[in-house]
Amino acid sequence: MTDRIGLLSNQWVNRGETRLEMQQEIGLAHTSAMRQFVQFAVVAGIDLAKVCPPDLLALMDRAKVAEWLPASGHVDILEAVSMGTGRPDLGVAFAMWCNMRGFGPVSLVWDHCATLDEAIRMTRRYMHLETAAMRSSTDIAGHEAALRHVLTVPTQFGGSQFIEATLALQMRITRSMLGEEWKPIRLELAHRAPPSHRYHQAVFRCPIEFESDRSALVFRKSDLHRPSQRANPVMRQFLEHQLAQADSQWPGDLVQQVRYFIATNLMERCANLPHVARLAGLSPQSLQRRLAERGTSFAVILEEERKRTADEYFRTARRPNLAELSHRIGYTDASAASRFLRQHMATGARALMAQSRHSRRHPSADRLVS
Repeated sequence: MTDRIGLLSNQWVNRGETRLEMQQEIGLAHTSAMRQFVQFAVVAGIDLAKVCPPDLLALMDRAKVAEWLPASGHVDILEAVSMGTGRPDLGVAFAMWCNMRGFGPVSLVWDHCATLDEAIRMTRRYMHLETAAMRSSTDIAGHEAALRHVLTVPTQFGGSQFIEATLALQMRITRSMLGEEWKPIRLELAHRAPPSHRYHQAVFRCPIEFESDRSALVFRKSDLHRPSQRANPVMRQFLEHQLAQADSQWPGDLVQQVRYFIATNLMERCANLPHVARLAGLSPQSLQRRLAERGTSFAVILEEERKRTADEYFRTARRPNLAELSHRIGYTDASAASRFLRQHMATGARALMAQSRHSRRHPSADRLVS
């Protein structure tokens, strides 16, 4: 085991930050799953400091304060810890231990869906709000339905533990809706069988086919439309509305992610480079370099977001004032907001207030800032 851990550590140290940068290009994942896994490791008696390469330990440390990190992070952590501890059942064990409702807003919807089909469709539609590490599809053949999970990010050691964990979580969701006695027809896994899979067998309670052409939970097609006794249409509709709002604001690339993080942290006065870099899962230097490759910088995006926020504020506030504006754009006092208007918007608060009043009287007037 020591040799294996040493090999993992050397591989990750050699790649270092470049690895995280590549992950950032692929997408993000909410850190709730990673934080749950750290708690699971404590309960399971796993010393993460002994079995994890340094870069993965650093990633878990970032998860204490960051809301989002590279999507490959949790996949790699599960695989590395499984290898380091010699536990091929780690992913399934974590999925059976975790709080199903502790993965963010998508996980809250499951309890209230009317059918399994509805829960699957909702999850598929909004999965990117939780993680960009996987996608799912439903294959129908005869009387069988197969919920297939596919890894969508590059990993260093493979993703079998992550796939097993997500399929086990799907099984728990299904049992919570259709009853604890529910069991699939079979479990298909694309990777090789471990030396022992007795725990898998005890959890899934069905035949398991390894080295399959897909990784999927196969069950009766009729189960898709069996009514759930836990359904709450009103709550589901409310949560779906919240998800739709979050989806409309969700960034698609690095620049948009940085813009999103700045916008959501301005009023807390923490939309600074170190904090936003932590949220993006990069060092400040790496974030600046990546933004420069895209023809922009953190300072430029910050200025643009402050200008957009100021523009919106003067267009919508009934009685705009500098004290409120300074709070909106992340300053501590009105004088700083006044200087920002003069330096970056080439005007003053009085002129903007006058334009705001004019726009109210003439709704077709052009926007203050194009």
